[in-house]
Amino acid sequence: MQIGKIWLPANLALAPMAGVSDLAFRRICHRMGAGLTVTELVSARGLVHDPSLDRSWRFLSIDPQAGPMGIQLFGSEPADFSTAICTIMEHPVLRHCSLIDINMGCPVKKVVSAQAGSALMRDPDRAAAIVRAAVRTAGQAGKPVTVKIRSGWDASSVNAEQFACRMEEAGAAALTVHARTRDQFYSGQAEWSVIEAVCRAVTIPVFGNGDVWTADDAFRMLRQTGAAGVMVGRGAQGNPWIFRQIRESQVASDGSDRYTHQGRQPGLEERIALIIEHMDSLIQQLGERTAIKEMRRHFSWYVKGQHGAAHLRMAGMKAGTRQELLQVLEDWRNGTIKYCENS
Repeated sequence: MQIGKIWLPANLALAPMAGVSDLAFRRICHRMGAGLTVTELVSARGLVHDPSLDRSWRFLSIDPQAGPMGIQLFGSEPADFSTAICTIMEHPVLRHCSLIDINMGCPVKKVVSAQAGSALMRDPDRAAAIVRAAVRTAGQAGKPVTVKIRSGWDASSVNAEQFACRMEEAGAAALTVHARTRDQFYSGQAEWSVIEAVCRAVTIPVFGNGDVWTADDAFRMLRQTGAAGVMVGRGAQGNPWIFRQIRESQVASDGSDRYTHQGRQPGLEERIALIIEHMDSLIQQLGERTAIKEMRRHFSWYVKGQHGAAHLRMAGMKAGTRQELLQVLEDWRNGTIKYCENS
């Protein structure tokens, strides 16, 4: 799959998720088969006021050795995007990012109240001006600009198809469509028909996003919508193996949902080893105290659906050091976890 001049090794992407898509997790998802990973959203205005990147570095961090990585920005002023992208392109590490992604889908009140995120879907003129400014600046460094949008603001204003055309006209090299409105946040069912409509309306690549929890979901989305790729969000939380499962699965050539081969599920030892890898990578980046706090959230996702998950979550939440979390994992491995009822 190609975006501008950037070649992706797979048509699978990890969604930019606040509090989830840290550098450690992006590295893991790349190794598991994601063709593109994107940073957590970063304020363009914040970079204007913090050109040293001191406050934003932990969210912006990329690893040029870990496959194609995009940096996602949000904001409401075209000039802020130009300045922020200039700052990124002048940095010795960040200038090696693969692309700039613009967030026009975040539903969070703090972002929307600043006329950013999904609020831009109610102001296509401003959104197009932002894309033009970003394309002008990023283009000087040879970086494509992509845009992540939603179906619309609410059920009465589903405008993704028309909005996507405006983004393409403004110079966007690819789009991601989260098939929910802003009012839905993350509830209800994603309406994949919206993704299909966008795919028919534009000529640039489109990633479908929303309700991809399994390899089967990914294949159904591609088949039903005609999307060029799939962006996995919450389905990857605690389950980076989903990318491996999608890439290893082979669907029967007769167009049915029958599999001739299904991707591998992780066993206990692989799951524990990956949790340790994630933890140690976070410690290297953030220091032990901050990393363990961040890791507690990831840990609860990693153990979801496992036998004794409730007790494992509680034990993980109590861990304050690397050694304490390692002990929880050792107890899990040895079967010495005291299981709660209904866990």
